[in-house]
Amino acid sequence: MRELNKTIFMENLLSEKESLDLIGQMISTAKNNLQKGTGKIFLLWGYMVAIISLLTFILLITLPPETKYYAYYMWFLMFAAYPVHYVLLKNKEKEKLVMTYIEKVMNWVWIAFSISILVVVAGLIIAMVLVMPAFTDVRPGHEFDRWFQWLFITPLLLCLYGFALFVSGKAYAFKPLATGGVICWIATFIILISIHHVHVLAIQQIVLTISAVAGFVIPGHMLNRKECKDV
Repeated sequence: MRELNKTIFMENLLSEKESLDLIGQMISTAKNNLQKGTGKIFLLWGYMVAIISLLTFILLITLPPETKYYAYYMWFLMFAAYPVHYVLLKNKEKEKLVMTYIEKVMNWVWIAFSISILVVVAGLIIAMVLVMPAFTDVRPGHEFDRWFQWLFITPLLLCLYGFALFVSGKAYAFKPLATGGVICWIATFIILISIHHVHVLAIQQIVLTISAVAGFVIPGHMLNRKECKDV
């Protein structure tokens, strides 16, 4: 009986060890797949957000008060990055030998992140173009009534960025991504407490630039270096 219990104990121990080894292999495979081509995707969106937010900041402080809100049209340039993203994603998929469960979950996290952004942006654009003019006086000098909702899009998107980056960093055991997520959350807090500042729009764009560099550009370059080093 004692020998039987010992055998069962050893089998359970081996089973637990095999499970831990399997989880370790999955994480290792996911980390390797993260390095292959993902850095380029992070750099694409990181530089796009950083450059556009910086240009928006410049326009906000240089355009006349009655037209400065048109600086936000710069963000339509983001759509130009989608074809490049698609090509980079396809190249990344070709190099991938296997997709782990962790990667499948993270793919859905980033899909949900993208859908959330599209829903928010589409809603704000419709409100600006169709809904607000029907109920608000938008004569010269009252243009802010049409544009005020953009005060809230930057902190909302930064909070979503923080969520996606932090989860990705923890799932792939890649600390720079998790750190970038924390920075995005801190940036969200800074923007929210400065929401009544007279230069809040310019502050938002500068904070967004810094967050894009910390959350996407720096981790992207680090992933590229790791990929080259491992190869």
